[in-house]
Amino acid sequence: MTERPGTAGTCGDEAPSATLLQLKELGVTYRAGGDEVPAVRGVDLTLEAGDTLGLAGESGSGKSTVAMSVLRLLPKSARVTGEILLEGEDVRTMRWGRLRAVRWSSAAVVFQGAMHALNPVRKVGVQIAEPLRLHAPDGKVPPEETLRARVAELLEQVDLPTSRANAYPHELSGGQKQRVMIAMALACRPRLILADEPTTALDVIVQAQVLRLLGGLVTEHGIGLLMISHDLSVLAATCARTAVMYRGELVELGPSGQLMNSPGHAHTKALAAAFPTVGDPVSRFAPASSNPLPAEPARVRSTSPAEPLLTVEDLRVDFRARSGGRIAAVAGVDLEVRRDEIVALVGQSGSGKTTLARTLLGLQRPTSGSVRFAGTPLPTSSAGLREYRRQVQLVLQDPASALNPRHTVYEAVAEGPRIHGLGRDERQVVVEALEAAELRPAETYLSRLPHELSGGQKQRVVIAGALALRPSVLLADEPVASLDASVRGEILALLLRLRRQLGLSALVITHDLGLAWNIADRVAVMYRGELVEVGPVEEVLLEPSHDYTKSLLAALPGKRAAAVSSHQRDV
Repeated sequence: MTERPGTAGTCGDEAPSATLLQLKELGVTYRAGGDEVPAVRGVDLTLEAGDTLGLAGESGSGKSTVAMSVLRLLPKSARVTGEILLEGEDVRTMRWGRLRAVRWSSAAVVFQGAMHALNPVRKVGVQIAEPLRLHAPDGKVPPEETLRARVAELLEQVDLPTSRANAYPHELSGGQKQRVMIAMALACRPRLILADEPTTALDVIVQAQVLRLLGGLVTEHGIGLLMISHDLSVLAATCARTAVMYRGELVELGPSGQLMNSPGHAHTKALAAAFPTVGDPVSRFAPASSNPLPAEPARVRSTSPAEPLLTVEDLRVDFRARSGGRIAAVAGVDLEVRRDEIVALVGQSGSGKTTLARTLLGLQRPTSGSVRFAGTPLPTSSAGLREYRRQVQLVLQDPASALNPRHTVYEAVAEGPRIHGLGRDERQVVVEALEAAELRPAETYLSRLPHELSGGQKQRVVIAGALALRPSVLLADEPVASLDASVRGEILALLLRLRRQLGLSALVITHDLGLAWNIADRVAVMYRGELVEVGPVEEVLLEPSHDYTKSLLAALPGKRAAAVSSHQRDV
Protein backbone atom coordinates (compact mmCIF):
# COMPACT_ATOMS: atom_id res chain seq x y z
CA MET A 1 0.00 0.00 0.00
CA THR A 2 1.28 3.45 -0.90
CA GLU A 3 2.00 5.51 2.21
CA ARG A 4 -0.07 8.64 2.52
CA PRO A 5 1.36 11.01 5.10
CA GLY A 6 -1.08 13.13 7.07
CA THR A 7 -1.53 16.78 6.18
CA ALA A 8 -2.05 19.51 8.74
CA GLY A 9 -5.65 20.57 8.92
CA THR A 10 -7.11 17.44 7.28
CA CYS A 11 -8.90 14.42 8.69
CA GLY A 12 -7.65 10.90 9.12
CA ASP A 13 -4.04 10.21 10.10
CA GLU A 14 -4.39 6.83 11.82
CA ALA A 15 -2.09 3.94 10.96
CA PRO A 16 -3.63 1.98 8.07
CA SER A 17 -4.52 -1.71 8.22
CA ALA A 18 -4.07 -4.10 5.28
CA THR A 19 -7.58 -5.57 5.62
CA LEU A 20 -9.97 -2.68 5.21
CA LEU A 21 -13.32 -4.41 5.31
CA GLN A 22 -14.63 -7.78 6.43
CA LEU A 23 -18.28 -8.78 6.36
CA LYS A 24 -19.04 -11.95 8.32
CA GLU A 25 -22.49 -13.56 8.03
CA LEU A 26 -24.01 -10.14 7.42
CA GLY A 27 -27.79 -10.13 7.62
CA VAL A 28 -30.23 -7.23 7.33
CA THR A 29 -33.99 -7.31 7.85
CA TYR A 30 -36.47 -4.44 7.60
CA ARG A 31 -39.58 -4.00 9.72
CA ALA A 32 -42.67 -3.56 7.53
CA GLY A 33 -45.84 -3.28 9.58
CA GLY A 34 -45.65 -6.12 12.03
CA ASP A 35 -43.42 -8.28 9.83
CA GLU A 36 -39.68 -8.49 9.26
CA VAL A 37 -38.60 -8.65 5.63
CA PRO A 38 -35.12 -10.14 5.00
CA ALA A 39 -33.07 -7.96 2.63
CA VAL A 40 -29.59 -9.51 3.08
CA ARG A 41 -28.75 -13.01 4.26
CA GLY A 42 -25.37 -14.48 5.22
CA VAL A 43 -23.02 -12.29 3.17
CA ASP A 44 -19.27 -12.84 3.61
CA LEU A 45 -16.87 -10.44 1.84
CA THR A 46 -13.32 -9.19 2.33
CA LEU A 47 -11.62 -6.15 0.85
CA GLU A 48 -7.90 -5.45 1.22
CA ALA A 49 -6.09 -2.15 0.93
CA GLY A 50 -5.46 -1.33 -2.73
CA ASP A 51 -8.09 -3.88 -3.79
CA THR A 52 -11.19 -3.32 -5.95
CA LEU A 53 -14.43 -5.23 -5.44
CA GLY A 54 -17.56 -4.90 -7.54
CA LEU A 55 -21.03 -5.60 -6.17
CA ALA A 56 -23.54 -6.44 -8.91
CA GLY A 57 -27.26 -7.10 -8.90
CA GLU A 58 -30.63 -5.60 -9.71
CA SER A 59 -32.76 -3.27 -7.59
CA GLY A 60 -33.89 -5.14 -4.50
CA SER A 61 -31.01 -7.62 -4.59
CA GLY A 62 -29.52 -6.11 -1.42
CA LYS A 63 -26.31 -4.64 -2.85
CA SER A 64 -26.94 -1.06 -1.69
CA THR A 65 -28.10 -2.37 1.70
CA VAL A 66 -24.76 -4.16 2.07
CA ALA A 67 -22.79 -1.03 1.16
CA MET A 68 -24.80 1.33 3.38
CA SER A 69 -24.50 -1.05 6.35
CA VAL A 70 -20.72 -0.49 6.35
CA LEU A 71 -21.21 3.02 7.79
CA ARG A 72 -24.55 2.37 9.52
CA LEU A 73 -26.43 4.50 7.01
CA LEU A 74 -29.48 2.22 6.98
CA PRO A 75 -32.86 3.46 8.25
CA LYS A 76 -33.97 2.78 11.82
CA SER A 77 -36.31 0.05 10.56
CA ALA A 78 -33.26 -2.09 9.66
CA ARG A 79 -31.96 -4.79 11.99
CA VAL A 80 -28.36 -5.84 11.29
CA THR A 81 -26.77 -9.12 12.35
CA GLY A 82 -23.31 -10.59 11.86
CA GLU A 83 -20.07 -8.59 11.87
CA ILE A 84 -18.98 -5.51 9.89
CA LEU A 85 -15.26 -5.09 10.56
CA LEU A 86 -13.82 -1.80 9.29
CA GLU A 87 -10.06 -2.02 9.74
CA GLY A 88 -10.67 -4.66 12.41
CA GLU A 89 -13.27 -2.67 14.38
CA ASP A 90 -16.92 -3.74 14.38
CA VAL A 91 -19.06 -0.89 13.07
CA ARG A 92 -22.16 -2.36 14.73
CA THR A 93 -20.79 -1.81 18.25
CA MET A 94 -19.24 1.63 17.71
CA ARG A 95 -20.44 4.49 19.88
CA TRP A 96 -21.89 7.45 18.02
CA GLY A 97 -18.82 9.63 18.53
CA ARG A 98 -16.53 6.95 17.16
CA LEU A 99 -18.85 6.25 14.22
CA ARG A 100 -18.94 9.95 13.36
CA ALA A 101 -15.14 10.04 13.37
CA VAL A 102 -14.94 6.96 11.12
CA ARG A 103 -17.32 8.37 8.52
CA TRP A 104 -15.38 10.29 5.84
CA SER A 105 -12.00 9.69 7.53
CA SER A 106 -11.93 5.86 7.30
CA ALA A 107 -14.64 5.25 4.71
CA ALA A 108 -16.60 7.60 2.46
CA VAL A 109 -19.51 7.21 0.03
CA VAL A 110 -19.90 8.41 -3.56
CA PHE A 111 -23.66 8.46 -4.04
CA GLN A 112 -25.44 7.68 -7.32
CA GLY A 113 -27.33 10.91 -8.07
CA ALA A 114 -24.75 13.69 -7.95
CA MET A 115 -27.35 16.34 -8.80
CA HIS A 116 -29.53 15.26 -5.86
CA ALA A 117 -26.60 14.77 -3.47
CA LEU A 118 -25.19 18.27 -4.03
CA ASN A 119 -26.81 21.36 -2.52
CA PRO A 120 -28.00 23.48 -5.48
CA VAL A 121 -27.56 26.82 -3.67
CA ARG A 122 -24.02 26.33 -2.39
CA LYS A 123 -20.81 26.58 -4.39
CA VAL A 124 -19.04 23.27 -4.90
CA GLY A 125 -15.87 24.44 -3.16
CA VAL A 126 -17.85 25.04 0.04
CA GLN A 127 -19.42 21.58 -0.25
CA ILE A 128 -16.07 19.87 -0.80
CA ALA A 129 -14.72 21.63 2.31
CA GLU A 130 -17.70 20.60 4.44
CA PRO A 131 -16.29 17.18 5.52
CA LEU A 132 -13.06 18.94 6.51
CA ARG A 133 -15.02 21.32 8.73
CA LEU A 134 -17.29 18.71 10.29
CA HIS A 135 -14.67 16.03 10.83
CA ALA A 136 -11.62 18.10 11.79
CA PRO A 137 -9.31 16.35 14.29
CA ASP A 138 -10.18 17.32 17.88
CA GLY A 139 -12.92 19.58 16.51
CA LYS A 140 -10.41 22.26 15.47
CA VAL A 141 -11.55 23.59 12.11
CA PRO A 142 -8.56 24.37 9.85
CA PRO A 143 -7.93 28.00 8.80
CA GLU A 144 -9.73 29.17 5.64
CA GLU A 145 -6.46 29.35 3.74
CA THR A 146 -5.74 25.69 4.55
CA LEU A 147 -9.25 24.68 3.50
CA ARG A 148 -8.97 26.53 0.18
CA ALA A 149 -5.62 24.88 -0.52
CA ARG A 150 -7.04 21.42 0.23
CA VAL A 151 -10.11 22.04 -1.98
CA ALA A 152 -7.84 23.13 -4.84
CA GLU A 153 -5.73 19.98 -4.32
CA LEU A 154 -8.84 17.78 -4.40
CA LEU A 155 -10.17 19.42 -7.57
CA GLU A 156 -6.85 18.82 -9.31
CA GLN A 157 -6.91 15.22 -8.06
CA VAL A 158 -10.22 14.61 -9.86
CA ASP A 159 -9.07 16.48 -12.99
CA LEU A 160 -11.19 19.61 -12.52
CA PRO A 161 -9.91 23.19 -12.82
CA THR A 162 -9.49 24.85 -9.42
CA SER A 163 -11.76 27.66 -10.67
CA ARG A 164 -14.69 25.22 -10.49
CA ALA A 165 -14.66 25.75 -6.70
CA ASN A 166 -16.67 28.92 -7.34
CA ALA A 167 -19.28 27.20 -9.53
CA TYR A 168 -22.75 26.08 -8.50
CA PRO A 169 -23.85 22.50 -9.29
CA HIS A 170 -26.17 23.59 -12.13
CA GLU A 171 -23.17 25.15 -13.89
CA LEU A 172 -21.43 21.77 -14.14
CA SER A 173 -21.99 18.84 -16.49
CA GLY A 174 -23.08 15.45 -15.16
CA GLY A 175 -19.54 14.12 -15.25
CA GLN A 176 -18.17 17.20 -13.49
CA LYS A 177 -20.77 16.88 -10.73
CA GLN A 178 -19.79 13.24 -10.26
CA ARG A 179 -16.13 14.30 -9.97
CA VAL A 180 -17.12 16.81 -7.28
CA MET A 181 -18.77 13.96 -5.37
CA ILE A 182 -15.55 11.95 -5.62
CA ALA A 183 -13.54 14.97 -4.42
CA MET A 184 -15.84 15.25 -1.39
CA ALA A 185 -15.34 11.56 -0.64
CA LEU A 186 -11.56 11.99 -0.77
CA ALA A 187 -11.53 15.13 1.41
CA CYS A 188 -10.59 13.40 4.67
CA ARG A 189 -8.21 10.91 3.02
CA PRO A 190 -10.33 7.79 3.65
CA ARG A 191 -8.89 4.35 3.12
CA LEU A 192 -12.14 2.92 1.74
CA ILE A 193 -14.43 4.35 -0.95
CA LEU A 194 -17.99 3.03 -1.39
CA ALA A 195 -19.18 4.02 -4.89
CA ASP A 196 -22.90 3.45 -5.46
CA GLU A 197 -23.65 3.39 -9.22
CA PRO A 198 -21.21 6.29 -9.87
CA THR A 199 -21.61 6.17 -13.68
CA THR A 200 -25.36 5.59 -14.06
CA ALA A 201 -26.88 7.93 -16.70
CA LEU A 202 -23.44 9.21 -17.77
CA ASP A 203 -22.50 9.00 -21.44
CA VAL A 204 -19.84 6.47 -22.44
CA ILE A 205 -16.98 8.97 -22.72
CA VAL A 206 -17.64 10.58 -19.32
CA GLN A 207 -18.23 7.11 -17.86
CA ALA A 208 -14.84 5.98 -19.10
CA GLN A 209 -13.22 9.10 -17.60
CA VAL A 210 -14.83 8.51 -14.19
CA LEU A 211 -13.85 4.83 -14.22
CA ARG A 212 -10.24 5.73 -15.08
CA LEU A 213 -10.25 8.29 -12.28
CA LEU A 214 -11.45 5.75 -9.71
CA GLY A 215 -8.91 3.18 -10.92
CA GLY A 216 -6.12 5.75 -10.75
CA LEU A 217 -7.01 6.69 -7.18
CA VAL A 218 -6.77 3.05 -6.12
CA THR A 219 -3.38 2.65 -7.79
CA GLU A 220 -1.85 5.93 -6.62
CA HIS A 221 -3.18 6.06 -3.06
CA GLY A 222 -3.70 2.43 -2.17
CA ILE A 223 -7.33 2.92 -1.14
CA GLY A 224 -9.89 0.14 -1.29
CA LEU A 225 -12.84 0.50 -3.67
CA LEU A 226 -16.24 -1.18 -3.26
CA MET A 227 -18.25 -0.29 -6.37
CA ILE A 228 -21.93 -1.04 -6.92
CA SER A 229 -23.39 -1.44 -10.41
CA HIS A 230 -25.92 -3.48 -12.36
CA ASP A 231 -23.59 -3.41 -15.41
CA LEU A 232 -21.05 -6.24 -15.29
CA SER A 233 -18.99 -4.71 -18.09
CA VAL A 234 -18.46 -1.53 -16.02
CA LEU A 235 -17.32 -3.61 -13.05
CA ALA A 236 -15.08 -5.73 -15.29
CA ALA A 237 -13.38 -2.53 -16.50
CA THR A 238 -12.77 -1.25 -12.96
CA CYS A 239 -12.74 -4.03 -10.35
CA ALA A 240 -10.44 -7.04 -9.93
CA ARG A 241 -13.23 -9.11 -8.37
CA THR A 242 -17.02 -8.98 -8.55
CA ALA A 243 -19.64 -10.35 -6.19
CA VAL A 244 -23.14 -10.96 -7.58
CA MET A 245 -26.17 -10.65 -5.33
CA TYR A 246 -29.63 -12.06 -5.96
CA ARG A 247 -32.58 -11.81 -3.57
CA GLY A 248 -30.36 -10.82 -0.67
CA GLU A 249 -27.79 -13.59 -1.09
CA LEU A 250 -24.32 -13.73 -2.56
CA VAL A 251 -24.68 -16.15 -5.47
CA GLU A 252 -21.32 -15.79 -7.25
CA LEU A 253 -17.90 -14.30 -6.49
CA GLY A 254 -14.80 -14.32 -8.66
CA PRO A 255 -12.51 -12.42 -11.02
CA SER A 256 -14.56 -9.78 -12.85
CA GLY A 257 -13.44 -10.81 -16.32
CA GLN A 258 -14.35 -14.42 -15.63
CA LEU A 259 -17.84 -13.51 -14.42
CA MET A 260 -18.40 -11.33 -17.47
CA ASN A 261 -17.19 -13.86 -20.04
CA SER A 262 -18.13 -17.16 -18.35
CA PRO A 263 -20.86 -16.54 -15.75
CA GLY A 264 -21.89 -19.53 -13.69
CA HIS A 265 -25.11 -18.54 -11.93
CA ALA A 266 -28.30 -17.99 -13.93
CA HIS A 267 -28.69 -14.45 -12.56
CA THR A 268 -25.11 -13.56 -13.50
CA LYS A 269 -25.80 -14.83 -17.01
CA ALA A 270 -28.89 -12.59 -17.19
CA LEU A 271 -26.87 -9.55 -16.08
CA ALA A 272 -24.16 -10.30 -18.64
CA ALA A 273 -26.71 -10.70 -21.45
CA ALA A 274 -28.62 -7.50 -20.60
CA PHE A 275 -25.97 -5.21 -22.08
CA PRO A 276 -25.28 -6.40 -25.63
CA THR A 277 -21.90 -6.39 -27.28
CA VAL A 278 -21.76 -3.97 -30.21
CA GLY A 279 -20.95 -6.07 -33.25
CA ASP A 280 -22.38 -9.32 -31.89
CA PRO A 281 -24.89 -10.56 -34.52
CA VAL A 282 -26.74 -12.63 -31.89
CA SER A 283 -27.95 -9.49 -30.07
CA ARG A 284 -29.02 -7.60 -33.21
CA PHE A 285 -32.78 -6.97 -32.93
CA ALA A 286 -32.78 -9.40 -30.00
CA PRO A 287 -32.95 -7.66 -26.59
CA ALA A 288 -32.55 -9.92 -23.56
CA SER A 289 -36.17 -10.71 -22.72
CA SER A 290 -38.20 -13.40 -20.99
CA ASN A 291 -40.34 -13.42 -24.13
CA PRO A 292 -37.77 -13.56 -26.98
CA LEU A 293 -38.68 -11.95 -30.27
CA PRO A 294 -38.84 -13.95 -33.48
CA ALA A 295 -36.29 -13.11 -36.18
CA GLU A 296 -36.55 -9.59 -37.56
CA PRO A 297 -38.64 -9.50 -40.77
CA ALA A 298 -36.58 -9.17 -43.92
CA ARG A 299 -38.56 -6.11 -44.99
CA VAL A 300 -36.95 -4.07 -42.19
CA ARG A 301 -33.53 -4.83 -43.59
CA SER A 302 -34.49 -3.83 -47.10
CA THR A 303 -32.17 -1.31 -48.72
CA SER A 304 -35.06 0.57 -50.36
CA PRO A 305 -35.90 3.52 -48.09
CA ALA A 306 -39.42 3.84 -46.73
CA GLU A 307 -41.45 7.04 -46.87
CA PRO A 308 -40.14 9.80 -44.55
CA LEU A 309 -42.55 10.51 -41.69
CA LEU A 310 -40.64 13.05 -39.62
CA THR A 311 -38.19 15.25 -41.54
CA VAL A 312 -35.68 17.81 -40.28
CA GLU A 313 -33.98 20.11 -42.79
CA ASP A 314 -31.05 22.42 -42.00
CA LEU A 315 -32.33 22.93 -38.46
CA ARG A 316 -30.55 25.45 -36.24
CA VAL A 317 -31.24 26.34 -32.62
CA ASP A 318 -29.14 29.12 -31.08
CA PHE A 319 -29.07 30.30 -27.48
CA ARG A 320 -27.76 33.58 -26.12
CA ALA A 321 -24.56 33.16 -24.10
CA ARG A 322 -23.84 35.09 -20.89
CA SER A 323 -21.06 36.91 -22.69
CA GLY A 324 -23.60 38.27 -25.16
CA GLY A 325 -22.70 36.00 -28.08
CA ARG A 326 -24.66 33.08 -29.51
CA ILE A 327 -24.22 29.36 -28.89
CA ALA A 328 -25.35 26.90 -31.57
CA ALA A 329 -27.01 24.03 -29.69
CA VAL A 330 -28.23 22.53 -32.97
CA ALA A 331 -26.17 23.50 -36.00
CA GLY A 332 -27.71 22.71 -39.38
CA VAL A 333 -29.15 19.24 -38.76
CA ASP A 334 -30.73 17.12 -41.52
CA LEU A 335 -32.50 13.97 -40.33
CA GLU A 336 -35.34 11.66 -41.35
CA VAL A 337 -37.39 9.17 -39.37
CA ARG A 338 -39.13 6.88 -41.86
CA ARG A 339 -42.28 4.88 -41.48
CA ASP A 340 -41.84 1.60 -39.63
CA GLU A 341 -38.30 2.52 -38.54
CA ILE A 342 -36.34 3.01 -35.31
CA VAL A 343 -33.59 5.63 -35.41
CA ALA A 344 -31.12 5.97 -32.52
CA LEU A 345 -29.79 9.48 -31.86
CA VAL A 346 -26.54 9.03 -29.93
CA GLY A 347 -24.01 11.41 -28.48
CA GLN A 348 -22.61 12.51 -25.15
CA SER A 349 -24.16 15.05 -22.78
CA GLY A 350 -24.21 18.55 -24.27
CA SER A 351 -24.16 17.35 -27.86
CA GLY A 352 -27.60 18.84 -28.58
CA LYS A 353 -29.76 15.68 -28.56
CA THR A 354 -32.34 16.93 -26.07
CA THR A 355 -32.56 20.38 -27.68
CA LEU A 356 -33.24 18.69 -31.01
CA ALA A 357 -35.96 16.55 -29.42
CA ARG A 358 -37.60 19.58 -27.78
CA THR A 359 -37.62 21.33 -31.16
CA LEU A 360 -39.21 18.29 -32.81
CA LEU A 361 -42.02 18.47 -30.24
CA GLY A 362 -42.56 22.18 -30.74
CA LEU A 363 -41.34 22.97 -27.21
CA GLN A 364 -38.38 24.95 -28.57
CA ARG A 365 -38.60 27.35 -31.51
CA PRO A 366 -35.87 26.82 -34.13
CA THR A 367 -33.65 29.71 -35.15
CA SER A 368 -33.88 28.54 -38.75
CA GLY A 369 -34.62 25.45 -40.81
CA SER A 370 -37.75 23.32 -40.79
CA VAL A 371 -39.46 20.34 -39.18
CA ARG A 372 -42.08 18.46 -41.23
CA PHE A 373 -44.47 15.68 -40.30
CA ALA A 374 -45.79 13.66 -43.27
CA GLY A 375 -44.68 16.53 -45.51
CA THR A 376 -46.53 19.22 -43.51
CA PRO A 377 -44.51 21.93 -41.67
CA LEU A 378 -44.56 21.85 -37.87
CA PRO A 379 -47.54 24.03 -36.83
CA THR A 380 -47.08 27.08 -34.63
CA SER A 381 -50.63 27.57 -33.33
CA SER A 382 -51.79 25.95 -30.09
CA ALA A 383 -54.50 23.95 -31.84
CA GLY A 384 -52.12 22.83 -34.56
CA LEU A 385 -49.45 21.75 -32.05
CA ARG A 386 -52.02 19.82 -30.03
CA GLU A 387 -53.06 17.82 -33.09
CA TYR A 388 -49.41 17.32 -34.07
CA ARG A 389 -48.53 15.99 -30.61
CA ARG A 390 -51.24 13.36 -30.96
CA GLN A 391 -49.08 11.91 -33.74
CA VAL A 392 -45.65 12.50 -32.15
CA GLN A 393 -45.59 11.38 -28.52
CA LEU A 394 -42.80 11.71 -25.94
CA VAL A 395 -41.61 8.92 -23.62
CA LEU A 396 -39.57 10.42 -20.79
CA GLN A 397 -36.41 9.00 -19.23
CA ASP A 398 -37.48 8.72 -15.59
CA PRO A 399 -40.88 7.04 -15.24
CA ALA A 400 -41.05 7.86 -11.53
CA SER A 401 -40.89 11.59 -12.31
CA ALA A 402 -43.23 11.30 -15.31
CA LEU A 403 -46.10 9.85 -13.25
CA ASN A 404 -48.14 11.77 -10.70
CA PRO A 405 -47.74 9.82 -7.43
CA ARG A 406 -51.41 10.51 -6.54
CA HIS A 407 -52.88 9.36 -9.85
CA THR A 408 -53.82 5.75 -10.49
CA VAL A 409 -52.65 3.95 -13.60
CA TYR A 410 -56.07 4.55 -15.10
CA GLU A 411 -55.85 8.30 -14.54
CA ALA A 412 -52.28 8.45 -15.91
CA VAL A 413 -53.20 6.70 -19.17
CA ALA A 414 -56.55 8.49 -19.56
CA GLU A 415 -55.04 11.97 -19.21
CA GLY A 416 -53.94 12.24 -22.86
CA PRO A 417 -57.23 11.12 -24.42
CA ARG A 418 -59.09 13.57 -22.14
CA ILE A 419 -56.88 16.50 -23.12
CA HIS A 420 -57.27 15.70 -26.81
CA GLY A 421 -60.99 15.03 -26.53
CA LEU A 422 -61.02 11.59 -28.11
CA GLY A 423 -64.57 10.48 -28.70
CA ARG A 424 -64.06 6.78 -28.08
CA ASP A 425 -64.97 4.91 -24.86
CA GLU A 426 -62.35 6.06 -22.33
CA ARG A 427 -62.06 2.83 -20.37
CA GLN A 428 -61.66 0.82 -23.56
CA VAL A 429 -58.93 3.21 -24.74
CA VAL A 430 -57.04 2.83 -21.45
CA VAL A 431 -57.36 -0.96 -21.39
CA GLU A 432 -56.21 -1.28 -25.02
CA ALA A 433 -53.20 0.95 -24.37
CA LEU A 434 -52.17 -1.03 -21.27
CA GLU A 435 -52.56 -4.31 -23.16
CA ALA A 436 -50.42 -2.90 -26.01
CA ALA A 437 -47.78 -1.94 -23.45
CA GLU A 438 -47.87 -5.56 -22.21
CA LEU A 439 -49.46 -4.83 -18.83
CA ARG A 440 -51.81 -7.80 -18.84
CA PRO A 441 -54.48 -8.30 -17.73
CA ALA A 442 -55.00 -4.55 -17.79
CA GLU A 443 -57.80 -4.61 -15.20
CA THR A 444 -55.35 -5.65 -12.46
CA TYR A 445 -53.34 -2.43 -12.95
CA LEU A 446 -56.08 0.20 -13.33
CA SER A 447 -56.39 1.13 -9.64
CA ARG A 448 -52.73 0.89 -8.73
CA LEU A 449 -50.63 3.90 -7.73
CA PRO A 450 -47.06 4.43 -9.04
CA HIS A 451 -45.42 3.36 -5.75
CA GLU A 452 -47.14 -0.02 -6.13
CA LEU A 453 -45.38 -0.68 -9.44
CA SER A 454 -41.87 -1.81 -10.32
CA GLY A 455 -39.60 0.40 -12.41
CA GLY A 456 -40.36 -1.55 -15.57
CA GLN A 457 -44.11 -1.42 -14.94
CA LYS A 458 -43.93 2.37 -14.44
CA GLN A 459 -42.16 2.75 -17.78
CA ARG A 460 -44.82 0.59 -19.46
CA VAL A 461 -47.51 2.88 -18.00
CA VAL A 462 -45.71 5.90 -19.48
CA ILE A 463 -45.55 4.13 -22.85
CA ALA A 464 -49.24 3.18 -22.53
CA GLY A 465 -50.07 6.85 -21.96
CA ALA A 466 -48.40 7.64 -25.27
CA LEU A 467 -50.05 4.72 -27.08
CA ALA A 468 -53.52 5.79 -25.91
CA LEU A 469 -53.42 8.58 -28.52
CA ARG A 470 -52.47 6.14 -31.29
CA PRO A 471 -49.40 8.12 -32.42
CA SER A 472 -47.31 7.48 -35.51
CA VAL A 473 -43.95 8.36 -33.91
CA LEU A 474 -42.53 7.88 -30.41
CA LEU A 475 -39.78 10.22 -29.22
CA ALA A 476 -38.12 8.19 -26.47
CA ASP A 477 -35.57 10.11 -24.37
CA GLU A 478 -33.23 7.61 -22.67
CA PRO A 479 -36.15 5.20 -22.12
CA VAL A 480 -34.15 2.56 -20.20
CA ALA A 481 -31.35 4.60 -18.56
CA SER A 482 -32.90 4.38 -15.08
CA LEU A 483 -34.02 0.74 -15.30
CA ASP A 484 -32.52 -2.53 -14.09
CA ALA A 485 -30.59 -4.75 -16.45
CA SER A 486 -33.33 -7.33 -17.07
CA VAL A 487 -36.12 -4.72 -17.20
CA ARG A 488 -34.14 -2.80 -19.79
CA GLY A 489 -34.31 -5.77 -22.18
CA GLU A 490 -38.07 -6.13 -21.67
CA ILE A 491 -38.73 -2.45 -22.54
CA LEU A 492 -36.51 -2.60 -25.63
CA ALA A 493 -38.29 -5.76 -26.75
CA LEU A 494 -41.59 -3.93 -26.24
CA LEU A 495 -40.46 -1.08 -28.53
CA LEU A 496 -39.58 -3.59 -31.24
CA ARG A 497 -42.96 -5.35 -30.87
CA LEU A 498 -44.80 -2.04 -31.13
CA ARG A 499 -42.93 -1.28 -34.33
CA ARG A 500 -43.83 -4.66 -35.79
CA GLN A 501 -47.44 -4.88 -34.60
CA LEU A 502 -48.58 -1.23 -34.82
CA GLY A 503 -46.16 0.11 -37.44
CA LEU A 504 -44.84 2.69 -34.94
CA SER A 505 -41.74 4.68 -35.84
CA ALA A 506 -39.39 5.84 -33.08
CA LEU A 507 -36.55 8.25 -32.51
CA VAL A 508 -34.69 6.91 -29.48
CA ILE A 509 -32.33 9.38 -27.80
CA THR A 510 -29.52 7.60 -25.97
CA HIS A 511 -25.89 7.68 -24.98
CA ASP A 512 -25.78 3.86 -25.06
CA LEU A 513 -24.36 2.44 -28.30
CA GLY A 514 -25.38 -1.04 -27.16
CA LEU A 515 -29.02 0.07 -27.25
CA ALA A 516 -28.57 1.35 -30.81
CA TRP A 517 -27.07 -1.99 -31.84
CA ASN A 518 -29.87 -3.83 -30.04
CA ILE A 519 -32.97 -2.26 -31.64
CA ALA A 520 -32.22 0.52 -34.16
CA ASP A 521 -32.33 0.33 -37.95
CA ARG A 522 -30.27 3.48 -38.39
CA VAL A 523 -28.11 5.57 -36.09
CA ALA A 524 -27.37 9.31 -36.10
CA VAL A 525 -24.29 10.47 -34.19
CA MET A 526 -24.48 13.99 -32.78
CA TYR A 527 -21.45 16.05 -31.76
CA ARG A 528 -21.42 19.72 -30.77
CA GLY A 529 -24.79 20.35 -32.36
CA GLU A 530 -24.04 18.61 -35.66
CA LEU A 531 -24.85 15.18 -37.04
CA VAL A 532 -21.40 13.91 -37.91
CA GLU A 533 -22.49 10.48 -39.10
CA VAL A 534 -25.85 8.98 -40.13
CA GLY A 535 -26.50 5.56 -41.62
CA PRO A 536 -27.41 1.91 -41.05
CA VAL A 537 -26.36 0.67 -37.62
CA GLU A 538 -24.03 -2.00 -39.00
CA GLU A 539 -22.26 0.55 -41.17
CA VAL A 540 -21.85 3.34 -38.59
CA LEU A 541 -20.98 1.22 -35.54
CA LEU A 542 -18.78 -1.37 -37.24
CA GLU A 543 -17.10 0.82 -39.84
CA PRO A 544 -17.22 4.37 -38.40
CA SER A 545 -15.76 7.14 -40.52
CA HIS A 546 -15.81 10.06 -38.07
CA ASP A 547 -13.28 10.34 -35.26
CA TYR A 548 -15.97 11.16 -32.72
CA THR A 549 -17.89 7.96 -33.48
CA LYS A 550 -14.63 6.05 -33.10
CA SER A 551 -14.04 7.70 -29.71
CA LEU A 552 -17.54 6.68 -28.53
CA LEU A 553 -16.87 3.08 -29.52
CA ALA A 554 -13.41 3.14 -27.93
CA ALA A 555 -14.96 4.29 -24.63
CA LEU A 556 -17.21 1.21 -24.37
CA PRO A 557 -16.15 -0.82 -21.32
CA GLY A 558 -14.53 -4.22 -21.63
CA LYS A 559 -16.28 -6.94 -23.59
CA ARG A 560 -18.84 -4.56 -25.09
CA ALA A 561 -16.09 -3.03 -27.25
CA ALA A 562 -14.38 -6.32 -28.10
CA ALA A 563 -16.52 -7.28 -31.09
CA VAL A 564 -16.10 -3.83 -32.65
CA SER A 565 -12.31 -4.01 -32.34
CA SER A 566 -12.31 -7.53 -33.76
CA HIS A 567 -14.47 -6.49 -36.74
CA GLN A 568 -12.29 -3.48 -37.49
CA ARG A 569 -9.15 -5.67 -37.39
CA ASP A 570 -10.76 -8.11 -39.81
CA VAL A 571 -11.71 -5.29 -42.18
